[in-house]
Amino acid sequence: MLLTHLLFEVQSWSVQTIPNPGSEAPPGSEAIERVVGYLRWIAGVSVLGLFFGGIVAATAGRLWDHHGSGRLGARLIVGSLALALLFGLGYTLVSQFAGGAA
Repeated sequence: MLLTHLLFEVQSWSVQTIPNPGSEAPPGSEAIERVVGYLRWIAGVSVLGLFFGGIVAATAGRLWDHHGSGRLGARLIVGSLALALLFGLGYTLVSQFAGGAA
């Protein structure tokens, strides 16, 4: 009985002494975060530009009865809305995957 109790205690000591350090950002991560912020800003402005460009193309196609331009404008508008949806969901999905991996 003493031997089994001793083995159990030794086994539980090894589990208790393993530290679990918190996460720490690597050196230089501020610069990487700044670059990612710039890229996110550029992507957001591009989606807005695509949306307003689609509105201009669709309006011009309707005004001057150019069906190709009208269809292209409609595609640009729908494409920009899909990209805006993906842009909005991107942070949530990446954060959820990163949180699940940690």
